[in-house]
Amino acid sequence: MKLTILLTEDDAVSSTIGVVLMVAVTVILAAAVGTFALGLAETSAEETPSASFEVEWGLDGGDTVVDVTMQGGNGVEAKFVTVELEGSEVWNDADEDAAGRLTHYDGKEWTADKIQSGDTLGLKEDGTSLNEGDTIPVIWNNGQKSQVHGSATLSN
Repeated sequence: MKLTILLTEDDAVSSTIGVVLMVAVTVILAAAVGTFALGLAETSAEETPSASFEVEWGLDGGDTVVDVTMQGGNGVEAKFVTVELEGSEVWNDADEDAAGRLTHYDGKEWTADKIQSGDTLGLKEDGTSLNEGDTIPVIWNNGQKSQVHGSATLSN
C-alpha cells in the first residue's frame, strides 16, 4: 500500500522542475543585462579628440571680429563642435542661423565634415554685440562627453 502512494505522489518533482526553470530564467536575464551593459561601456569609451583651438580677437572696419583656428591635434567632426558667446551658441555645423548676433566674414567658414589643423572660422559682430570681458569657448560634445578645446576673453 505504501508503494502505491509513493509512485502516485509527484509533488517533489514539480517543485524541483520549478526551481530549475527559475534558475535558468535568472541566468538568461543576467546574460542579457550583462551584454547590454558591456555594449554601453564600449560606446562611452569613445575617446575625446586631442585638439587645440586658438581664439583671437581683432577689428575689421570698426567691427570686432573673432577668428577661431584649429592649431593641431586630431581632426574633429564638425557636427560635434559648437562655439559659444557668453553661454549662447553662435556656431554649430547643423544650424546656419545659430550665429544670431555674429556673421561670417572674409569667407572664413568651417564647411567640411571634419575640422582639420589650420581651418579657421571667422565671426564678425552685427552691431555692438561683443564687449570687453566676453568669453568665447570652443566646445566638443558628442552627447556622451564634452570638452572645451579652446577659449578666449575679449580684452583691450
